Amino acid sequence: MDRFKSIIAVGFGGAAGAILRYCVILTTAHSFFPFGTLLINIVGSFLLGMISGYFSLKKKSYVFLALGSGFCGGFTTMSTFSQEMVNLLQVSLPLAGLYLVATLLFGLVAGFLGLCLSNIRRGETF
Repeated sequence: MDRFKSIIAVGFGGAAGAILRYCVILTTAHSFFPFGTLLINIVGSFLLGMISGYFSLKKKSYVFLALGSGFCGGFTTMSTFSQEMVNLLQVSLPLAGLYLVATLLFGLVAGFLGLCLSNIRRGETF
């Protein structure tokens, strides 16, 4: 694949993902717990699982780069998760622990379910 086209594909996907992330954050009121970021990272894990499963038997394409690295990379957010963890650690250790466990556990489960769903749609079992 042409590097320039790959960069453009990732850039467009990343821009779309970042814009959608910002819209989700605007619509989820930030209270004592960062529900918006948790939701974003879980949904992003599910989508990346589905995208990875769909493209696992196909030749990697610009669409894969745009959706996987670009969109999911721009939509999900490790830096915001880290900052919110630091904020929660300063306020409440139990809430910080809950946020950490929920993000990791639900993110992994969502990614696995997305991959399984993609495999089932192709007629495969996981």
